[in-house]
Amino acid sequence: MPQSKNRHPHKHIQHHDTPATAHPKHKKTNQSIIIGVLFFALIGLGISYFTGASSVTGLLTGLLIGGIVGYIFAWQVNKSLTKK
Repeated sequence: MPQSKNRHPHKHIQHHDTPATAHPKHKKTNQSIIIGVLFFALIGLGISYFTGASSVTGLLTGLLIGGIVGYIFAWQVNKSLTKK
């Protein structure tokens, strides 16, 4: 494509080397999901302990189910809060 000889160069600097993960919004997203997973995992651990499954397998199952529920819950809450 031919370029015009009368065209002036750009006066502003373009930054293309900034990664997308450096945006502060992404950091808040990850922090809220991590907090939700940890909170619900502890709730699941407590429920599995008090329901009588004091074996290691029962506790790990409660921890895993709580973490999955926490991830889904925190992801949905974060999605609804970031919508405009």
